[in-house]
Amino acid sequence: MSGEGAVNVQIQKARRLHDADVVYLYDSSFEGFLCCVFESFAQHEIPFAVWTPQRETSTLYPVKDIPTDHAKAQRVFASFGRKLGPETEYLVSRDFLSGREDKELLLIRFLHLAFALGPGTVKRTGHPDVAPLYEMKKSLDWEVDKFQGFVRFEEHDGMLGAVIHPKNYILPLLRPHFCGRFPEENFMIYDAVHQAVLLQEDHKARLLELAAPLELPPPSEREQQFQALWKQFYQTLEIKARHNEKCRMTHCPKRFWTDMVEMKDEF
Repeated sequence: MSGEGAVNVQIQKARRLHDADVVYLYDSSFEGFLCCVFESFAQHEIPFAVWTPQRETSTLYPVKDIPTDHAKAQRVFASFGRKLGPETEYLVSRDFLSGREDKELLLIRFLHLAFALGPGTVKRTGHPDVAPLYEMKKSLDWEVDKFQGFVRFEEHDGMLGAVIHPKNYILPLLRPHFCGRFPEENFMIYDAVHQAVLLQEDHKARLLELAAPLELPPPSEREQQFQALWKQFYQTLEIKARHNEKCRMTHCPKRFWTDMVEMKDEF
């Protein structure tokens, strides 16, 4: 083997994808995550973990700070649709909203596989690097469906307000439903877990991230009267002889009750 050939073989081995003893730290934004993807592909490495400042903890592994670069993020995202297809682009974008702590690592592993095998990779639902993406999507879809029915608004000075405690960051996915349902209303939905707000005011909707927890004012006397009527209506609907607690828990899991007017008295 010539000297040049030996060097090429060494370069190929050095650039082979490998598990790296390094932790990526990024700013928790989608663009920041795309920059983590860029770094992973550039270094041909799968990091040990991917953290945000909120999830940062002590570790024996070196921590690599991944700055958010808009140009890099755009380049990576454009490659999803161009090389992997719209279905993969949609799935990765949606799954980034998942509440799983290892979502970034799962997505990076999937993307390495997808770029190696091509657009059809997203159809391989039984593959160990593909299946977790559908598990995250299932969790997101389930929560979106539940919260579309379980969000309870209170009136505060002419604006409707609601508080939710989702496991996933679903406000972007709830936005089309509630903006379409209440196009003429000023309203806000506060996600107390992720400290974010979906705000619609004067027919304009915005998603806002908050620096500190939000405290909604107590409901007015008029609002309390309406809530009492709603509770009475809810209780009147039930046929006591047919009460089935297991069935109720199936259709309305207990973790939603703290934000539902008609269920708060159950605690």
